Amino acid sequence: MLTLALLLALAAPPGGDGRSGPDPARPVVTAAPAGEGLRVDGVLDEAAWDAAEVATGFVQYEPNEGAPATERTEVRVLRAADGLVVGARMFTADPSRIRQTLSRRDNTGGADAFVVSLDSYNDDRTAYVFGVTAAGVRFDGTIEGRREDRSWDAVWESAVRVGPDGWTAELRIPYSQLRYTEGTASWGVNFQRVMPASGEDAYWAPVTRAEAEGGIVQLFGTLDGVGGLAPRPVLQAAPYTLARAARTEDPDRPGTGAESVEANLGADLKVGLGSNVILDATVNPDFGQVDADPAQLNLSTFERFLSERRPFFLEGTQIFDLTVGGGDGALLYTRRVGGESPIIAAAKVTGRTGGGLSFGALGSATGGDFRPGRFYGAGRLKQELPRRSYVGGGLTAYGTRPDNGDGRTLAVAGAADWALRTGGWVFEGTAAGTARDADDGRVGGGAVYLGFDREEGYLTPGFGLRAYTAGVRLDDVGRFRQTDLLQARAGTSYLVNEGRPVGPFRRLRGSVYGSQTWRLADRTNRGADLSFFARADFPGFQELSVSVDLDGLGGLDVREARGLGDVRNVARGGLRVSYETDSRRRYQVEVDVGGSLGADGARGFSAGLEVDWAVSDRLSLDVEASGGWTDGRQAWAANEAFVQTPAGLFVGAQADVPEALVDGDLVPFPGGVGLVAGLAPYDAAPLQVAGTAFYVPLFGLRDTREAEATLRGQYIVSPTLSLQAFGQLFAARGRYRDLSVLAGPDDLRPASGFPKRRDFAFSAFTGNAVLRWEYRLGSALYVVWSQGRRSEQFEEALLAAAPPSPFETGTGGQFADTFGAFPDDVVLVKLSYLLMR
Repeated sequence: MLTLALLLALAAPPGGDGRSGPDPARPVVTAAPAGEGLRVDGVLDEAAWDAAEVATGFVQYEPNEGAPATERTEVRVLRAADGLVVGARMFTADPSRIRQTLSRRDNTGGADAFVVSLDSYNDDRTAYVFGVTAAGVRFDGTIEGRREDRSWDAVWESAVRVGPDGWTAELRIPYSQLRYTEGTASWGVNFQRVMPASGEDAYWAPVTRAEAEGGIVQLFGTLDGVGGLAPRPVLQAAPYTLARAARTEDPDRPGTGAESVEANLGADLKVGLGSNVILDATVNPDFGQVDADPAQLNLSTFERFLSERRPFFLEGTQIFDLTVGGGDGALLYTRRVGGESPIIAAAKVTGRTGGGLSFGALGSATGGDFRPGRFYGAGRLKQELPRRSYVGGGLTAYGTRPDNGDGRTLAVAGAADWALRTGGWVFEGTAAGTARDADDGRVGGGAVYLGFDREEGYLTPGFGLRAYTAGVRLDDVGRFRQTDLLQARAGTSYLVNEGRPVGPFRRLRGSVYGSQTWRLADRTNRGADLSFFARADFPGFQELSVSVDLDGLGGLDVREARGLGDVRNVARGGLRVSYETDSRRRYQVEVDVGGSLGADGARGFSAGLEVDWAVSDRLSLDVEASGGWTDGRQAWAANEAFVQTPAGLFVGAQADVPEALVDGDLVPFPGGVGLVAGLAPYDAAPLQVAGTAFYVPLFGLRDTREAEATLRGQYIVSPTLSLQAFGQLFAARGRYRDLSVLAGPDDLRPASGFPKRRDFAFSAFTGNAVLRWEYRLGSALYVVWSQGRRSEQFEEALLAAAPPSPFETGTGGQFADTFGAFPDDVVLVKLSYLLMR
């Protein structure tokens, strides 16, 4: 499939489906010559502005789709020698309603904003976004389809002025920050004005909900006057120096601190290799200023995936996005890179040809003490086709040095993906194959996903089918949730009354989706699930949402026993209700409550509260608190080794495979007679103890308690100087009671008197503070403090000598224990300086 997709890509007609000329149904504006002496100061008083064509006639997207904007906006575009200059006047009848809340870059902070979006490839698919708030805060990013990504940071300038009749914005966007095809006569463009005080969001080129689900770039207007521009290669270097001081607990002397101080140098480089081709490289990168990951407790059989926050892996990596299985996984998951050892160096090349072929290659080496031990690579091709369709392919590779302490591993994965659009529908899919050779053996497999979904309109049904073999492995460089699966899904969403008011609601929408899953190898029924969702928007800009989920409907759970058999699914139902207050206010409150019931008698409840408060134009706070409990949920506790001898049944003191047990590890289990009757003995390896061994899953009714409190705050001195603080307290605990042994899918044998206890408790505090000063464009000083504390007890205690269960310690006690734990403190100072041509 990958080869076929690439052949189709290379055979595709040049230029994809870019516009051949202005669309008569879309507005047009022409860029005028800028002349000499143009200053970016927020005052549009140069003669060139008076001579430029005016773009006006904005149309609402919120709150009344299609209605004329309530306030007048005028936009003009100038073409300077080094870039585009956009000037906008946002008139208002009541200047006191202009919000000038300061925030960090890429966060509007609830302020009035003006946005320019440029489809510089003129392909109706992708766009660069540049925006500025009435407080002078810049934000930028990219749009692909319907997804906006603000991780991309360009080097550009802006200025704003607020006056008695409104406010003015002026933006200078260098050509070197854009990618475009030489000789293109026009670009796609749209302008957007956001007015939070009234909840109004208006566009120059109208955007409708019926079309936006399929992407918004194809709805842009046309920018003329850009013909004849030659691409401007970029050359940027950002060397940095860093000093770091840390104090952590000395592993050889618990309770005693060990200090360390170090200095470091590194650099990031961006080079234009030609028309629309960029090389990004980093040597000894530092990510110390990146926010810490929040604490989580994961009791599921699935790995939890974390968001990427590191700048090198955010900028320009959209080309590498290749989801596998309709979102179940991805060919490249950049959090793998550097997850086990520090990154020594990394580089990526991205670009696009005039025929609409995007390409990218990424490589990285990691290891301690500048000694490479792991190698990561990824490549991607994506060819545009007419009607915003595409075909593409990707490849990843991973390897380790045999002497790096982890053994020998070589893994490769390849995938083809496509999206073919017609008549408001999209047929999309992926086909992936993997091969892995390591010390523990060779394995290979494949995954296929097919989807057929309606993207446009108010009723949008969809259907999908996915099939994964047992041997597919993407987790060395990518991510994947599960294998050996066959699943069909269907559902639809509906925007009632075409998005117009319905009774007491300003807007009402709903959806219903369901799926049926089987094990691919033998077609074992893995059960079905259903979900219902409804959301209502009120005239006062409040929101109410309700969701109902039904899981485990029939079939077997083939994962819960961690590879030691199947267990009958337990049907469960959940209800969640969420309410958000008026989004136009300077403070917003969101409350959600949820409950669950299981056919096994399990019950659960959770509640959460979040308050976002713009205390002033400089200070904002975000407070979150949540908690929940479950009682009596049937769940896996451990895989246990039992040994049957003439003296009776014994269990290992620690949960392990039977061949790891020795005589001193065995604990008598007098009440266990009959537990292993009829079970197949364990014969995978020779035993070190005399007797017949069994290796079986232990289940129990699990009770859990969980609580979290988070505080985020930021104080903004100016758009280039900010202080941000974050603190999170997290606590969770659980116990297993009424233990049983899984002897068959419908045979859970009570293990009364089991001699061990498997309770747990975990709590953590994570905090950091970041002072950021962008003292010149693209150059910044960071001063960072961070602290982490952890207290955890994942016990496997023998009841005869067990201390009090950690489950008996309340949440308040857990928080107190957390602050009694030894802290890991880090202070660092980082200075970067951008050199740019």
